Amino acid sequence: MIASRVLKFAVFVVTAIALQACGGGGGGGSGSPNNSVPDGVVGTGPGILSASPLDLSTLVAATPLGMLAPPGHVLPTDHVYLSFVDSTLPPSSQDCTPRNVYAAGSGVVSFVLQTEAAGDTKVMVQMTKTFYYYYDHVLLLPGVKVGSKVSAGERIATTTGRCPSMDLGVYDLDVNPPGFLNPTRYGELGAHPASPYKYFTEPLRTSYYAKVRLREGIPIDKDGRLDWGAKGRLSGDWFHTSLPANANSAGPDGWPKTVSFAYDWLDQSPKISIGGTIASPLVLSISKTDLDPTLVTPASGVQAYRDTPSGPQNRAGWVLVQMLANDRIKIEYFTGEMRPIAFTAAAQEFIR
Repeated sequence: MIASRVLKFAVFVVTAIALQACGGGGGGGSGSPNNSVPDGVVGTGPGILSASPLDLSTLVAATPLGMLAPPGHVLPTDHVYLSFVDSTLPPSSQDCTPRNVYAAGSGVVSFVLQTEAAGDTKVMVQMTKTFYYYYDHVLLLPGVKVGSKVSAGERIATTTGRCPSMDLGVYDLDVNPPGFLNPTRYGELGAHPASPYKYFTEPLRTSYYAKVRLREGIPIDKDGRLDWGAKGRLSGDWFHTSLPANANSAGPDGWPKTVSFAYDWLDQSPKISIGGTIASPLVLSISKTDLDPTLVTPASGVQAYRDTPSGPQNRAGWVLVQMLANDRIKIEYFTGEMRPIAFTAAAQEFIR
């Protein structure tokens, strides 16, 4: 049954790898071809990550979960970033030499996806019947493939030769984020993300938490969060009514048709992440004078959120939104400085 989950997740990953935000291109995935648990995977429960994916001497910084970066990451990210260069330096000063990548825990390679012709690869290791971890933006060593048994601390890959980071994600089937109000939208594994740092043994856990930082400062929550939904409230993820309720909602087909009322991974200030359909992909900051999405209910009526330009990619505009029911909203984006007073025929409806 778990292997079948891997197969279903493989389909999800082929469509869900971020082509812009985290890397590029198409590619083929491979996973277990039958319905049995991979040889060597026993037991249930959380895995123990006892080795660092990167040499700690080369780890410059790490991030929480929950980055917003449409169009590839309209929804908050379910993985963290491990940086091996200082991304604040100009590119000419960054040393992108490939770094060694090690298995964080012992298990069996259950999934491989080459996301670019150049070899950029996502690899998943299954440690127990209910626990997986994965890397993205790595180059696997020869011989590392689906079915390979790996040991904690074993060198299995390198970084790609591009800066500044690689991805690390964890799926724990015993973790059920309450803010995922419609778990079928995220896939059988994607509905169970967790902070990787919680699974490291000491002193690795402390070392990683000490490295968690963003350009803007130290995050309030070093683990981060991505499930902001609350029943009957505006906060959380919304999907266009044309999207079927399956894992493809979180893939490229779903990106332009997704909106998230989420919270910044630095200071948890409210944001609106738009993947398309109602506007070009962008992230809006919600003013402190506007009603926080966690407080907006169907009884709150129409809300207007102003988009204040903060860079060359942004422009002045407004988001008009109304909760029509606990699980349905009407939303429209307006360009210009003038505050809109009513929806037009261009308004769209989204559901959980």
